[in-house]
Amino acid sequence: MTLPFRQCVTVPCGNMDTRVWLTETFAVQNLRHFLNKLNRSVLGRSAIRYGQGVGCVPVLEGGGSTRLHYHAIIDCPRPDHVTNFPLLIADHWRSTQWGHWQVDCQADPDDGWLKYITKFRDKPSFADAIDWANLRLPRSLGTDPFHTPNPSYIRSEACTVRRLDP
Repeated sequence: MTLPFRQCVTVPCGNMDTRVWLTETFAVQNLRHFLNKLNRSVLGRSAIRYGQGVGCVPVLEGGGSTRLHYHAIIDCPRPDHVTNFPLLIADHWRSTQWGHWQVDCQADPDDGWLKYITKFRDKPSFADAIDWANLRLPRSLGTDPFHTPNPSYIRSEACTVRRLDP
């Protein structure tokens, strides 16, 4: 899916309104807020109580002359939510402060989508483009979908996610 951002928002500041422009820090915070809302909606109180959450592989792209946006793979942990999951994602994204209305959400991404979101174009630093703070490995990568990976599973210099031999 593609999650685009508004490039600026207007915030009240005393008697006047001020424009605040999007930065990478705001983008990461906005995605965290979105994932918290989505986790609460899909998993209920267990999202907070047990630290559970949907699997998410987010890649931040853009900057300069290209609008900042996320490409992501988000795993639906509940079979009863599969049909309305794309609508749920779009609604929650649009309800965030920086979420743009034009969300592209496709069900069942294939290997081509993974190759597309991990392309080198439009990323000054590939390792920094992966949002490590919001990464939560989905079930399809063979780990528990409700836990952030152990650091021994991540080798960031090669940008691969796999188990390293002890």
